[in-house]
Amino acid sequence: MKRFLFKFSLITMLVITAIFSIDYLGGQFSVNGDDDKAELLKGNSDTGAVLAANKEEKQINNIDLSWLEKGSDGQLNNIEFPLGTDKEQILLSRGEAIDTGYYEGGEYFRYEDVTFFINPETNRLVAIALSTEKYDLDGKKLEETLGSPNVSERNEMEGLWMYEYDLGKYSLMFEAKEEEGEILFVWLREKI
Repeated sequence: MKRFLFKFSLITMLVITAIFSIDYLGGQFSVNGDDDKAELLKGNSDTGAVLAANKEEKQINNIDLSWLEKGSDGQLNNIEFPLGTDKEQILLSRGEAIDTGYYEGGEYFRYEDVTFFINPETNRLVAIALSTEKYDLDGKKLEETLGSPNVSERNEMEGLWMYEYDLGKYSLMFEAKEEEGEILFVWLREKI
């Protein structure tokens, strides 16, 4: 069971990282020059790739220490469901997802603002992925705001720089194209 969860979490992380990298999406994003809003044009459900497409305008950096505090409780800031939430509760509250599918035995539900990953054995939420395009945030601002991460290194497999904060039984990870570059994505997941 632990080996399956480890593989599921690792694969989920890799999929999220690959999908969230604009370079890997091959032009699946476009930016509307009139209002600088990002839009997801096409999903990549063949590979199980999922993406939460934020369509809100960029805001001033509003990531603060509460992200670490809430993350320690399995809660991603501004997302109503903590890790461990039952799949049915999410579906009843959120309604129909933009995209759903399976990847390596795990189920995902992509909504406009967030993607939820469900463990198929427990039907519970094990990871949350969120685009950070709406935040004015880079690696330097992230470290100034949240402090030094436990891990700050290039993920050679995905070609992204990651900043990972160990939150006990959870992990909060931010991803950028390069060290101190603009933060593209954040995800909160259960550790194995």
